[in-house]
Amino acid sequence: MLKWIFGKRKGKRKAKPGIGKKPPYKKARDIADKGSVDERKKLAAHEDMEPEILYYLASDKAPEVRREIAENVGTPLQADAILAKDPNEEVRCELARKISRLIPDLKPEQNEKLANMAMQVLTTLARDELPRVRAIVSEELKHTKNIPKKIITELAEDLDDIVSAPILEYSPLLSGKDLLMLVASGMKSKKLAAVARRPKIDTQVVDAIVDTGETEAIQDVLGNETAQISDNAFDKISDHAETHEQIQHMMVDRDDLPVSTIQRISRFVNGSLMETLINRHRGQKELVDELRSTVKDRIDRGETMETEEDTYEPASVRVEKDFAAGILNEEHLQKALAEDDNTYVRFALAKLSGFQSEDASKMISTGIGKAIVSLSWKAGLTMKTAVKLQTQIGRVKRGSVLQGDANGNYPLTADEMDWYLESFL
Repeated sequence: MLKWIFGKRKGKRKAKPGIGKKPPYKKARDIADKGSVDERKKLAAHEDMEPEILYYLASDKAPEVRREIAENVGTPLQADAILAKDPNEEVRCELARKISRLIPDLKPEQNEKLANMAMQVLTTLARDELPRVRAIVSEELKHTKNIPKKIITELAEDLDDIVSAPILEYSPLLSGKDLLMLVASGMKSKKLAAVARRPKIDTQVVDAIVDTGETEAIQDVLGNETAQISDNAFDKISDHAETHEQIQHMMVDRDDLPVSTIQRISRFVNGSLMETLINRHRGQKELVDELRSTVKDRIDRGETMETEEDTYEPASVRVEKDFAAGILNEEHLQKALAEDDNTYVRFALAKLSGFQSEDASKMISTGIGKAIVSLSWKAGLTMKTAVKLQTQIGRVKRGSVLQGDANGNYPLTADEMDWYLESFL
């Protein structure tokens, strides 16, 4: 079983609600062979069930039974190898989340044959035809160091942004040389922006990103406090900033602007940003005098030097302000959904549920209905909103969306949702 290899997690997880006590072996064997779907499903959820019974249920005709087997950390790897090619995408999604979370705990001294089998299962899932399955693998492995680099490279080069972005942003297995090659391959939009957000990217990588001229990536470089931005890169960003007001704001907020860059942008930023520049660098008298002189020259030329503050605020900041003001509620969330303000909704779900934003984002990114519904419930939202969150934020396929019961309530019990949320921590 997987726990033979990985020794399971820190501490034993509580039994899944509603499955009852583990039946004796002979009865379990009879249920596996002739029991109802509900009986077989409960049997499949026992983590301490005999491996041969779990293996047998991995080929059950009912997909809901196979999903339980895929989710079960006690399932033998031989069964996982079968499930990795299951025709039902929900089965593969559940398996991808489980196996990807267990792989990082693999120890070098453990059985080589079983370790290789675990990697084969992981590789199959990382190459799944469904982007959602590959995205789950990517999200779970983004911080992992002890897996074959080939898997990480394939995920980083994936054509779908939801698959490649987590690896590009976080994976410690990608070197500076790897990143330069990836940028040079012609990456665009979300992929390039993910690289720009990586912690401690060096000047060569930053230069390569800036040279693409991609606005979103340049903004993410400026927002990355750990990025090593050269004077040359700042000069190039200045060229881009002249026609992009948001970049101007982000440049002015940085403490490491070279004097030459400050002088350059002072020729075109508005009055409010000029005031910020002067206040931020007031310890450099010569520079401040020059900035004040620039303001006078621009006014003399007839410029109005508009001083109105820009109203842009990051989604995370807006969520914190709304929470402090006591207006971060379901009605506010519904309004954000209607306006397609999806980033705001993600941060809001984290805040309302009490989860870290990264953990909440991981639940949403699985594309699994139960994960998003459980998060919605924890955030204190109605099932009506949970349905909308599944389709708009989680991109759950129509046929896999969980619906409310006859009274419009959550279809899962509180214990079931608590148990499911616990598996993400």
